[in-house]
Amino acid sequence: MDDKQIARFNEAQREAFDRSYDRFLVALAPDVVERMERIVAAPSIARGETVLDVGTGTGALIPLIQRYRPSRVIACDLSGKMLEQVARRFPGVACHQCDVRDLTLPDSSVDVVFMNGMFGNIVDKVGAMTNLVRMLRARGRVVISHPEGRAFVAQIVRAEPFPITPLPSEGEAHSFLGSFGLTVQQYVDEEKLLIVVATKDASLQKRGNAA
Repeated sequence: MDDKQIARFNEAQREAFDRSYDRFLVALAPDVVERMERIVAAPSIARGETVLDVGTGTGALIPLIQRYRPSRVIACDLSGKMLEQVARRFPGVACHQCDVRDLTLPDSSVDVVFMNGMFGNIVDKVGAMTNLVRMLRARGRVVISHPEGRAFVAQIVRAEPFPITPLPSEGEAHSFLGSFGLTVQQYVDEEKLLIVVATKDASLQKRGNAA
């Protein structure tokens, strides 16, 4: 897709989530919360690290992330209405309304990136991952996850005016993420849970510093 097509699909998503943001403010079922806790635990967030929550929505992951005492939590989403809720509920979180491929955080400034329940919605995945790797520190972690699993996403009726792609199989995760210098360390594929944790190769940081 060219930039105009990507912008058109992103605008359709923004409008859809602006209209439906209140549906994401309901309390989650205990089993869903348990799976979300597993997702947030997966990258072993260390105290003082910087965490980026891509496609944060109304901030479902944020209170779970905050348990690990990060120094900074950053939220990124297309929907302004979603981010208004994040700003209201979690005033210490830095909010950015944009496509993650256009996020302008400094190089090597993020330790952990979550893409929970939204990876299939990213229109320009190559652009998104290229930018995320730029912002990620050496040995930083990327988490691609969904608390309802791959089958759930595969069954979504594609009535929306924007593309939704299936979540990656283990082989696809290794191949796709590996092309960006990310090494898959963990792949969990259960009936109602997907967790992929990949680490940025330290050699990428060394090459960037040399340049």
